[in-house]
Amino acid sequence: MPRTRYIIGRDAHLLEIKQALTEARDGRGGVVFLVGEAGIGKSRLAAEAVGMAFTAGMRALRGRSSTTGPTVPFRPLTEALMALFRGGPSGGPSLDDLPLGPYRPALGRIIPDWSSDAQDNSSMVILGEAVLRLLIATGREDGQLLLLEDLHDADPETLAVVEYLVDNLEYTNVVLLVTIRTESCDALDMAESARRRGVGTVLQLAPLTRPEVRAVIAAQLDTEPDGVPEAALDRLWDDSAGSPFLVEELLQGMIGSGALVRAEDGWRVVGDLRSDVSTALARGILRRVDRLAPQGLTLLSAAA
Repeated sequence: MPRTRYIIGRDAHLLEIKQALTEARDGRGGVVFLVGEAGIGKSRLAAEAVGMAFTAGMRALRGRSSTTGPTVPFRPLTEALMALFRGGPSGGPSLDDLPLGPYRPALGRIIPDWSSDAQDNSSMVILGEAVLRLLIATGREDGQLLLLEDLHDADPETLAVVEYLVDNLEYTNVVLLVTIRTESCDALDMAESARRRGVGTVLQLAPLTRPEVRAVIAAQLDTEPDGVPEAALDRLWDDSAGSPFLVEELLQGMIGSGALVRAEDGWRVVGDLRSDVSTALARGILRRVDRLAPQGLTLLSAAA
């Protein structure tokens, strides 16, 4: 069963992102942080932002931090900026001819195409300015969206460059959109600092309300909200804590086990709605457990 095609319960967030994109097209860039628990819908909202940018004629550059394997310095920035080099320039000057001046050698640290020019001794401030100038130089008339996902997993070098961008995007046509989990980390501290200084907007993604959970279920079942069996809604509301990801995973478990079936008169509960934990959900929980400090593991063990 596919995921819900529509974003539910995030109208205010979408409006904030749309406003940021509109202002960037007028030369007033900015920064938006999407903050929330795992599974709360940050990535889906970010993907919607990319679609909004494309619709507005803006270029979207996208990179993501990763917990898989050893830490790779600058991974999300490298992934995002390498998109500029795929397929060559489209109607504009060659990337090698961009007016980057003395800042191009610094970019060799994060852009493989320019690695022969790399200067490894440049400071994070110089590298941050180099990335900023690259974004400005490659910006289309309608602006650019730079999306960096899962910045809670980013390396310190990436955070240093991002912090520089946060402080210097105001008079550009670039929007920086960042996703961060609500867990203690340097990226979250940076977002809160930006909010306090008025150079960034922090959008907290709260759990869905019960009516919103009903709407998610209805969208998944391709029915009207009043067509959602109350017993299924009760179980999913209690077990999901308003997490869209959990709602969808648990709902698929109900359908897969045959406890929730489509009859001629609509969806009906015909079995035990309690289902096994899905593989995707279990992997996500285990990844988060692995990140706990020894005290957290002890507490979790005692609770179990």
